Amino acid sequence: MKGLLILFIIFSSLPLSLYSQQDLEGSSDHPMITRYPGAYIAGYEVEKFREYSLATGPVTGYRYIAERDTVSGKLTRITYYLLMSKEELSITEVYQDNLQALEKAGINILAKGSHPQSKPQGEVGMGGWIGTELSPNSFGSNSAANLLFKGTSSSGGTFSIVGQIQNPEGNVYIAQYGERHSNELIMYQVDIIEEKTAETGKVSANADFIKKEIEMQGSATIYGINFDSNSSNLKEQSQPVIAEIAKYLEQNPEISLYVVGHTDMDGSLEYNLKLSKDRARAVVNELTKNYGISTSRLTGDGVGFLSPKASNITDECKALNRRTELVKKSN
Repeated sequence: MKGLLILFIIFSSLPLSLYSQQDLEGSSDHPMITRYPGAYIAGYEVEKFREYSLATGPVTGYRYIAERDTVSGKLTRITYYLLMSKEELSITEVYQDNLQALEKAGINILAKGSHPQSKPQGEVGMGGWIGTELSPNSFGSNSAANLLFKGTSSSGGTFSIVGQIQNPEGNVYIAQYGERHSNELIMYQVDIIEEKTAETGKVSANADFIKKEIEMQGSATIYGINFDSNSSNLKEQSQPVIAEIAKYLEQNPEISLYVVGHTDMDGSLEYNLKLSKDRARAVVNELTKNYGISTSRLTGDGVGFLSPKASNITDECKALNRRTELVKKSN
């Protein structure tokens, strides 16, 4: 199967003795790509389902890239550190070897750029581009990848590669972002998104997930809150997810939320706006009456089908659009 082929990156010029650092406990290379020799894993994260905003063009406005698509699926994020000086290894070498390996493996390169003396400007791969590209794809405050936004990358150079491979099960996207952080350190991040439709009808969120999503992007997309057909009557199977929302609110008493309903495109806009609002308010009612959350902290509303996650052609895509979103209120 093409998308599951292992990409072997072979660098014969560097001695094995450079593998001197310890990988983060529990981490591993993704089976689709191996690391640059001498690199070790300083950051590692896997999310079963995550939206990812993938940029393939230059910055075209203030912190804005016009050529951008939203993909979704399993995200594997690996941050590699290379403790090698400028005299031993250049950022351009890391870029060229990774690019060559991806191209040889049949990856379709969607965007690329290497800037040995990059300033924080907007061409693909420059520091300003990386910051703009990653802003909607943020990571936690303790993430090793945060070094991409600090240090001496403007003088040490940066690079980015964005590629795609097609699978019958769904596309796989590979995004790499690298910089020479200092004379002693090169770092590069690999994000791999294995596209698929969200699994619905299951508990898809817990209090920790909600907290992480809201801290990173101000909102959390929730699946698993289900209703009777064409109704705002909550199904009993929704209770575990609602309980997790209540748990998050209890653990974070300073937080207030908008609860926003979303529908598929079956029926008129007027009908779906009302249905989504009624469903959002049903969730609010459940949280306040049965879980003791203050009504002052929650506002329910709906946007119908005006903010889809996917097309409305297949049942799977329609299920992805039927969701509840929690949006943090401004303080």
